[in-house]
Amino acid sequence: MTDPADLVREACDLLAGYLLRLERLLAEPDASGPAPGMVTRDADTPEPWNAPAGRALMDGHEGVRRLEAALRYALNGHPGARRGGSEGNTMAALTAIPKLAAGLDSDAEAAAARVIERWVNGARVVQAIDEAERWRPLPQRPCPYCRCFFLRVQEDSRGQPGPTVRCFGHLPSGEPCRAAWASLAEIAQDLERAGTMPDLDG
Repeated sequence: MTDPADLVREACDLLAGYLLRLERLLAEPDASGPAPGMVTRDADTPEPWNAPAGRALMDGHEGVRRLEAALRYALNGHPGARRGGSEGNTMAALTAIPKLAAGLDSDAEAAAARVIERWVNGARVVQAIDEAERWRPLPQRPCPYCRCFFLRVQEDSRGQPGPTVRCFGHLPSGEPCRAAWASLAEIAQDLERAGTMPDLDG
């Protein structure tokens, strides 16, 4: 099982990289255009900057500083001095967070990693980055390990099945299942043994 402390460090490193990318995208207007079937009005013309990148960037900057303060409060009973809004202060907070989280129990560490991953995912879905993972459900059959109905297949940008199948359910203990398979054929064998074989092409 992955150490929650490693998850926090990895999430902080990922977020630091995405924040730098978002900063560079700010001056590039968003090219996503109107939703299908919609016609723009003059008032709806694109802003002269990348608004989605700006929102993801500000969410990350503010969120990181709030998380650092929350971790300090959990450890010391006070949040410490609030950092300013500069990029340098955000990066300093990202350096401090894994060290602070290491003083908490594993559940709190894992929770901190999940919070940071939300900001990472917020950056990934910005169209100019477009690196969000896409998962489609497998037909409604339970995971052969946790029996939850949360099996998903990763898709690439063209909507084709990727090489990874993963369970997003939970074990009876409440812990994430984390079961994963390298291919549809591999999980088909486990499902067949468990008597829950679905139509994987459905």
